[in-house]
Amino acid sequence: MKTHLLLRTATVVSLASLAAATAAPAQTVPPPATTLRADTSLNYSRGDYGLADDTEVWVALLNTTYETASWRLQAALPVINIKGPATVVGNIGDGVTSAPGRPTDDSETGLGDLTLGAAYKLGPVAQGINVDLGARVKLPTADEDKGLGTGEVDTYVQADVYKKLGKIVPFGTLGYRFLGSNRTYRLKDGVFASGGIASPLTTATTVGASLNWREQIVAGGDDATELMAFAMHTLDAQWRVQGYVLKGFTDASPDLGLGAMVGYQF
Repeated sequence: MKTHLLLRTATVVSLASLAAATAAPAQTVPPPATTLRADTSLNYSRGDYGLADDTEVWVALLNTTYETASWRLQAALPVINIKGPATVVGNIGDGVTSAPGRPTDDSETGLGDLTLGAAYKLGPVAQGINVDLGARVKLPTADEDKGLGTGEVDTYVQADVYKKLGKIVPFGTLGYRFLGSNRTYRLKDGVFASGGIASPLTTATTVGASLNWREQIVAGGDDATELMAFAMHTLDAQWRVQGYVLKGFTDASPDLGLGAMVGYQF
């Protein structure tokens, strides 16, 4: 492995929260009984993460979802461009970390890690509260020598909840991650959580906001805390568009995150 990928400090910084950005509105309205969707998004984040120089990350993400009345199956594959003194760790959306000797203007581009997920929808369990129980596995398809991944398998388990209260839909996620480590990347398992609300502006447009938190990825690093606002617009029975803006509040979060998505339902 190249020496510029070795960890230099315990500072862990977050990419834009892609999973939260694409999933939050989807959790607020039950879909039809069986659907197949393909979403493609472009996401950008920038931050200094307590270091002297900024790191910029561009992520083009393809996400496919097959959904029935009881199950949701997903596969996501990103293409990543990263510029600055950092390398990608964890699942996409989890973080990057500073790397020693990496030039400030060093830029790497390539395929990211493939993520496969499944969730079982329990439906309303009490007082109209809907619960989904899910798991994801991140497979090491990224080139770790380019700083685009760690070369390790990561696993995530989580519970998603939402409840309709008139026009407002509160939603939340609580989960735990198991991050693969090697001698170079001594990563920490930990808790992640988010909570927010969504509400329709019109029959076709939904807006909302969420607060996302993740426990530190390496010992001595910061927890990640980010506030995100999003909007989703349904164009017709097949097409929808979505956008978000994100602000981080710790050295484990980006200063700014932006993203836009186009989705098609078959």
